[in-house]
Amino acid sequence: MGLNASDIDAAVRQLERYRDDLERKAKLICYRLADYGARRADIRFSTALYDGQNDVQISVEEIDGGYRICANGEAVLFIEFGSGVTYGYGHPDPQGYGPGTYPGKGHWNDPNGWWIPKDAGGGHTYGNPPAMAMYMTAQELREEVARVAREVFRS
Repeated sequence: MGLNASDIDAAVRQLERYRDDLERKAKLICYRLADYGARRADIRFSTALYDGQNDVQISVEEIDGGYRICANGEAVLFIEFGSGVTYGYGHPDPQGYGPGTYPGKGHWNDPNGWWIPKDAGGGHTYGNPPAMAMYMTAQELREEVARVAREVFRS
């Protein structure tokens, strides 16, 4: 009992449907992880200890092969990596940044702290601890991949 042309055509169509469904599910996994990550990063940035004006905006951008979570704003580096001689150290993956190494560093090493201009939130500060918002979000996303994949493939 051999395969006829109709059986082969049916098998090809079934494999094509499986391939298309697999591509759709892979894209859905990437989107759900990016969306989840953006929400987690937004929470972390918005609740971070920061004396200045917290202008961080989180977005998700589609790129070739997936999505990217973006953090934009003047305060991103100060919040992510910390600032000031008192609090500016401690990010486990500083990527070349640290106190006094990024734009707007001002008086990062002043033991008396400094004053933030009124239009930027105002007030005296000694800096802020690193919130590690994107770093912690990346860590959490690594732990969520299997769970999200299982949910997508179950549906």
